[in-house]
Amino acid sequence: MIKTLIKLVEDPEFNLIKLFYPSFLLPLISISSDGFRAVKEHGYCRGTELVVEGGKLYALSDSIECIQYSQYLCGSWYNVRDYLEEAHDEFKDLVSEMISLYSDVSISTSPLDDLELFTSIILSRNTDYHRNTVRWVKKILKSYPSIESLISAESPSLAAEIGGSYQVLELPKILSCYLRVRSSFGESPESSRALLTCPGVGPKTLYAYMLFVKLNPSYAPIDTNLLKFLNKLKELRDIISRLTPPAKNYCLKHVCDECPRGRACVEAFLRSRLGRLSGWFQTIVFLHSKTFCSSRWCGKCPLSRRCRLV
Repeated sequence: MIKTLIKLVEDPEFNLIKLFYPSFLLPLISISSDGFRAVKEHGYCRGTELVVEGGKLYALSDSIECIQYSQYLCGSWYNVRDYLEEAHDEFKDLVSEMISLYSDVSISTSPLDDLELFTSIILSRNTDYHRNTVRWVKKILKSYPSIESLISAESPSLAAEIGGSYQVLELPKILSCYLRVRSSFGESPESSRALLTCPGVGPKTLYAYMLFVKLNPSYAPIDTNLLKFLNKLKELRDIISRLTPPAKNYCLKHVCDECPRGRACVEAFLRSRLGRLSGWFQTIVFLHSKTFCSSRWCGKCPLSRRCRLV
């Protein structure tokens, strides 16, 4: 097995649990209890390992191709420091502080596992990602020969094997539509907007797909955690309170920069203020919110001076 150094680890408290926790790739990964070893159990380059050892991150595989592909798994394909100049003045200090707190966490993904990632994204709608979505996807990968085979699955068997929630039961229909429209995608990530013609697919799903599959970091899936976080920021509260989440009918017809609703949309606002930092920002906010934004940990939050609730 080939062992290759990927990067030096800056944060002494970094582990692979932190890396994969905010990622839609998580259901395809098995992580050791200490967080220092992770194995890709499904999909492209299955068997590839990431190991944190002696302040260094290594990739292990029998394949040179998979060693190279590990840049996506560990997030090194994206370097947040390359885009710092795209941060608007009102975000610069916050972004710099977040980098210092989460210096080794990036956008972990696997673009060649688009079906698996799309399934993970679509099953995350209106539910607890770690409690439900990850469990559902792992069951699917264990119970079915392929994601495509789900399309012909009957609801009773799907409910018995995976779960009876509407997210699971709607999956075959949504996957069928996805496979149909995927063939029409061009090279531009913007062509992915055709996803919005599928039932159950809204802007959050679209922008998560554009980030994790199309590798376009200028888009951020607007989820509840991100909206709550933005509303807590003292310096942004007045601006954010006047904005609304992206609307499907507008996102289908317009790119953000040309959308007539752009001034009222939180997605367009983040793109205009963060540029290609947007997807990274949402990723870090998700991890930070899940770590600190509760009554038990709020007092220990390193960003508490920015929070209007403290």
